[in-house]
Amino acid sequence: MLVACAVALGGCATSGDGVDTRQAAEANASLGADYLRRNENDQALARFRRALDYDSDNASAVWGMAIVKDRLDEPEAARRYYERAVDLRPNAPVYNSYAAFLCRQGDVDRALEYFDRAADDPRYAGAPDALANAGLCLERADRGKAAERYYRDALEGDGEQFTALVHMARLMYDRGEYLSARGFIERADAAADLEAEQLRLAARIELALGDRGAAADYVGRYNASRPAANLSLRQLEQSR
Repeated sequence: MLVACAVALGGCATSGDGVDTRQAAEANASLGADYLRRNENDQALARFRRALDYDSDNASAVWGMAIVKDRLDEPEAARRYYERAVDLRPNAPVYNSYAAFLCRQGDVDRALEYFDRAADDPRYAGAPDALANAGLCLERADRGKAAERYYRDALEGDGEQFTALVHMARLMYDRGEYLSARGFIERADAAADLEAEQLRLAARIELALGDRGAAADYVGRYNASRPAANLSLRQLEQSR
């Protein structure tokens, strides 16, 4: 048992009652992550705290605490846990998560630093998502040109990256480049189901291009997605 533990963990730490503290920490951190996925934040918090009682350096629990504290609107505590998580587990998923937090806090330039770190990891399958997240962060900060570069980089890595496609369609529409906007929104529509406001954007794009039939199709889908809606082409034209 001790040999197996040494191979798996680099040595076993036990409490006075013989509990393998590292294993107990991992078990509680895993349960906390399950609660996180179900948005059961109080239960997740309790499990992550229990994990840290067993092992204060358990990276999964520290990262989980950062996410929970962010969800509970405790940004200073979340920041401390994120900084600790980055020290304990300096990898792309943690960087991407921390960057998203920093963006929500308005620390855009520091967020970009961590989005870039995540995207630069050649082993990280989520690199296009990190780039799209960086684009969103910049767009919300009214830095559309820089956002466009990140969206295009995201699409180089994954031509079906939905966030990048939808937001490129919006940027192109706002710029008056309606054919490009159509191309991006059609690719987004092929990649995943468009949500209501994205269908509305698609209809606006088609109206701008003079294709009322295509616009009407999108309006029909918009109304079907929102049972209380009764949008018409005329209303859409008047609100442009």
